[in-house]
Amino acid sequence: MAKISPHYIQVDCEESKELDLSQAKAVQAHHPDIIFLEYPIDYNPLYQQLNEYSPPAKPPPLVKELLKPLPKRVLAIHPWAQADHYLWENVAELWRNNHQVLIYPVDAPSELTSEWLEVWNHMYPQAKKNWVWWVQIYLRERLMANNVQAILDRYDTKSDPTILVFLQSFHWQHAKFLLKNPPTHQIWQYYFGKFSNEISQDIIAEKIEALNPVFCKYWSQYSDFT
Repeated sequence: MAKISPHYIQVDCEESKELDLSQAKAVQAHHPDIIFLEYPIDYNPLYQQLNEYSPPAKPPPLVKELLKPLPKRVLAIHPWAQADHYLWENVAELWRNNHQVLIYPVDAPSELTSEWLEVWNHMYPQAKKNWVWWVQIYLRERLMANNVQAILDRYDTKSDPTILVFLQSFHWQHAKFLLKNPPTHQIWQYYFGKFSNEISQDIIAEKIEALNPVFCKYWSQYSDFT
């Protein structure tokens, strides 16, 4: 199949005590072929297992596992996660109607997404004005873009799949920028240009190495600047 032309629909999820069903309703309204999730790529092998089957053949135990309610202890900390149950109910309904929906977590591995201590230590006075915060954001979004591109390169079912993007809007905006394969100097300016009085391409790797081993690992493997 020639290069596909996806139809992207990005939908945020409000992380609050109120139940936000925007993503569940988007599944009902748009009948997606693919869903990108803002979950670590190693979050749950269940999604990949379900992707391996056509809709009529998806094993009932796997579907049942997907639809299993979250534990109360999890919902007590993350009440907005209850909306996922309705999301998966709607996906399962499409499967019952013989419509394939492929599910892909596309965020960085949990080792990186959960490395918040170093970021937290550099949160104030304002996280978005701190280059350390942007290191993690850049690495996550570089991996998001890599993961999305790998999925698109493998997909060969439709020439114009509908893809629901359940990444927060700012992540998707940045990932789309990286998916255009801009030159390195543009990527640097996009993420770190505002910190020119603190860091440069020549010294940032050394600073990251001294700062945090997880950031250093992913910077050396995936950064556009190494």
